[in-house]
Amino acid sequence: MKQRAMFPPHQSLPTPPNDRDVVGTAALVLALSSLALTTVAGGFLLAIPVGIAATVFGAVGVRRAKRGEASNGRMALVGLVLGSAITVPTTCFLMWLITGLYGAYA
Repeated sequence: MKQRAMFPPHQSLPTPPNDRDVVGTAALVLALSSLALTTVAGGFLLAIPVGIAATVFGAVGVRRAKRGEASNGRMALVGLVLGSAITVPTTCFLMWLITGLYGAYA
């Protein structure tokens, strides 16, 4: 007579892949946050550093995707492009505002 095992043999949980996708996701989230901050009164002051962070994270994410370390290269690229597309005009607007106010009070 053959003995049957009551429980199946122990199996460990599958290990997650060693992808480093967090940076690309953070780039997109920061870029969208920067876009949302530009619509809030006075939020453009925060939109500039958040947009710069989105640009940096996007560049790192694209580089990791090209090396094969991450699988969300498009998400990182969108974060890079959107972050820089928001940061440059917002910075120009802030410079225009500062020079206009300086000229009005000088």
